[in-house]
Amino acid sequence: MRIFLLALLLAAPAIADPISGADDPAFRAPFDRALQTDDPTALLDLHAAAEAGNTAALLALPAVNHWLRATLPFADRKRIARLNGTPLAKAVAAADQVAGLWAEGEFTSPPETTLDRSLGLFAAGETQKAIFLFQSWVNQTGGGGPLPDGLFDLPIPDWTLATLFRSRMTGFDPATMADTKILLARRLKADDPAAYFALNGLAGLDGSDQTVLIDEQELTAMIFAAGLTREAFDRRLAELLPALRLTRAWAEPVDAATALAGWTQIADDPGFEPLNALCQASCTATASACMAAYVAGFGPPQGYLAQSQPFISLIPEAEFLATPRGSRLLLGPAAVPVDDPRVTTVRQIDACLADTLTAPRP
Repeated sequence: MRIFLLALLLAAPAIADPISGADDPAFRAPFDRALQTDDPTALLDLHAAAEAGNTAALLALPAVNHWLRATLPFADRKRIARLNGTPLAKAVAAADQVAGLWAEGEFTSPPETTLDRSLGLFAAGETQKAIFLFQSWVNQTGGGGPLPDGLFDLPIPDWTLATLFRSRMTGFDPATMADTKILLARRLKADDPAAYFALNGLAGLDGSDQTVLIDEQELTAMIFAAGLTREAFDRRLAELLPALRLTRAWAEPVDAATALAGWTQIADDPGFEPLNALCQASCTATASACMAAYVAGFGPPQGYLAQSQPFISLIPEAEFLATPRGSRLLLGPAAVPVDDPRVTTVRQIDACLADTLTAPRP
């Protein structure tokens, strides 16, 4: 029923209609300025346009506020926190259905509301914000209970789905654990890397000291239910282990050989779409190597854009990441000294990205 209601909501004309004021210079000029520079007047001008009734300027304010708020005096920061007397977050949520679903990424109660909002944002094409809310829901609830139909058709990163599987098992709810074991077998049959990532730890195959939650007999039953032999399972897991290490490179950077081997396994993961857009813009001739190099040094680009990326109704994601603002936001976590060992790893895979990382920032 929840999915049906969300489908009705997202079919409403308001979401498909152009945003009012998007072509108005009162919005366009300061928004473009904010995409290019740190000029604080861009934020003030957008706030003025929003108070005058420009919806596009209003919807742009939360993201631009993230970018430029710190450059303003306290009095200005306090003033732009409200719109004609209404708290800014409340005004934005009331102005647009997608903005209302996002609600500045706040976790809500009951928890199912957060999951519903995530699904609605996926349907609206706001992938980064949808993933952020989905991960928030998993982190705060453990992802227990029935899962929505079509979940595995959504552009959710493999490492996020692996977290969902692990969370459902470590919640120790008997019904959820039993359901998750069945689900893992189905995802093995679908050759889903997320299932292999999760089982590597849950079944104690990684050699860690973590509690084994799926014993050998249960693992064998899953493999059989998936139509695999143990040899085929072990072979596929071995192929994916470099990819698993790559998705955890934020904690422990990997060497170039491991990165390249892992990248071939997960290059089409939807979690890399922002990185793809950045590398296509910055290192067009070596875009694939650029993406592998970034992940090798710094891990997947998780959660960098949800709060700071404008709604795609204002600027598509790829266009945003091609701007100085978008590029800076995605590269921000990789802003390291030239002699940082991670830059050496990156340079071994893609010199273009290494040069981009170490170039002077505007």
